[in-house]
Amino acid sequence: MKLLGLNREEVKRAFKEGEFTVAVYGLGKMGLPLAAVFAEHGVNVIGVDINEKVVESINSGTNHINEEPGLSELVERNVKVGRLKATTDGVWAAKQADVMIIIVPTLTDDRGNLKLDPVYDVAHKIAKGLEKGDIVITEATMPPGTTESLIPILEESGLNLGEFGLAHAPERTMSGTAIRDITGQYPKIVGASDEKTLEAVIGIYETINKKGVIPMSSIKAAEAVKVFEGVYRDVNIALANELALWCEEHGLDALEIFKAANTQPYCHLHMPGAGVGGHCIPYYPWFVINLAKKTNPRLIKTAREINDFMPHHVVELSIKG
Repeated sequence: MKLLGLNREEVKRAFKEGEFTVAVYGLGKMGLPLAAVFAEHGVNVIGVDINEKVVESINSGTNHINEEPGLSELVERNVKVGRLKATTDGVWAAKQADVMIIIVPTLTDDRGNLKLDPVYDVAHKIAKGLEKGDIVITEATMPPGTTESLIPILEESGLNLGEFGLAHAPERTMSGTAIRDITGQYPKIVGASDEKTLEAVIGIYETINKKGVIPMSSIKAAEAVKVFEGVYRDVNIALANELALWCEEHGLDALEIFKAANTQPYCHLHMPGAGVGGHCIPYYPWFVINLAKKTNPRLIKTAREINDFMPHHVVELSIKG
């Protein structure tokens, strides 16, 4: 069943009655929980992954992401009733699906330059199975403007944008709390290529997220939301680290001062530490920096320098200690 042109309430009814199929491309720490949550709410889901062992595991009803609470039960139950299956054949999945969601990993170098080959590869596969009325959604975090760069690839299907819908709905999840986050810890952000796509995608995500949806004015605006969330954290961690270095120079206890300062509602000093790790926050600032033309994002650059310096400083303190 094609959703393009339906209002959100019609989409919700079709979702709960299992009248359409969603293909989720990427069955990793974020993708598999998303696929399982969709299936749990009644829709038919085809998970796509290049790893044959992952596909075999899921089709046997076994969850390969053991650190995610509640996921094993969702996978087992929905595979058993036939709402969740997995494949390595992305073209076949696109031909079966009415909605395609791209949530494959996006790799970067230390300057935030993205290697988008996995995303483009998925887009090419989707194009070979794309039909009029289908909707393609990106959830992977990417520099603003990336989702719309997929349009020429998707139009290799012979369809023009408008005959199919395109949207961005960034994942806002963390490992270990993915199911909680997907189903209602935060509202879902959505930007779409046109109003009818936006209306349908709102219906999709309002079905699974009890906090609802925040519709954005454009796909690019939706992409910027997730990136800015990461930039905010990086800059504020850098502020905490710089103030902690100042306290160290002056013989003061930074944590004591931060705790007292944070009793004011307008002060939210973060916990200082050994820089910023993970595969998200250290890289998102570079999306903004690398895309800047007339603007010079000096504050964001300085924050990166401070946070990159902190691991070296911690090592120096350890050696001196």
